[in-house]
Amino acid sequence: MAGAQKNKQEDRFLKKAAQGNREGLEYLVNTYKNLAYTVAITILRNREDAEEVVQDAFIKAFASLKGFKKSSKFSTWLYRIVYNCALTKIASRKIMNASLEEVSSHEKNSNAENKGWDALRSHEKRKYIDRAMDRLSPEDRLLFTLHYVRGKTISEIGNIMDLKRSAIKMRLLRGRKQLKIELESVLGNEVKNLL
Repeated sequence: MAGAQKNKQEDRFLKKAAQGNREGLEYLVNTYKNLAYTVAITILRNREDAEEVVQDAFIKAFASLKGFKKSSKFSTWLYRIVYNCALTKIASRKIMNASLEEVSSHEKNSNAENKGWDALRSHEKRKYIDRAMDRLSPEDRLLFTLHYVRGKTISEIGNIMDLKRSAIKMRLLRGRKQLKIELESVLGNEVKNLL
């Protein structure tokens, strides 16, 4: 029941946004900006480029909102736009090997506040995992982030990335194997303690 009410509420805001109503546009931005940013930063690995891509994607989505068919959820449609904008940014700026910047200052602050060995170990784990993730293609990094960090289903990922279920499962499997190899090359037997 709560999901149905949320869908009705979203439909109401979608109609408002399609008419150019500020309240509808703000609702959509506030609801989807964080996950849109996650998609962009996962692919681009650069904060400024990710922010720019998210802005471009919202502009494109709002310009095309009257043509939105509702055959998929708005979120899936928007994330697909973000995904395409990010790939276009990579192609145009040739930033495939850009260095990873911090995703947000929140992570920096929360890491600074953590104390003790657990915090150090957690930071070290993240560092090694980030290094291994950097070896994956942008598309595979996005797959991992959507599935393992954001909890998206295989079907949702398929809609966002325009991939078949079997392709997603295979890429996740290969990616896990590649991550394990990368981590083992650096950590040896310690990789068991990491994961």
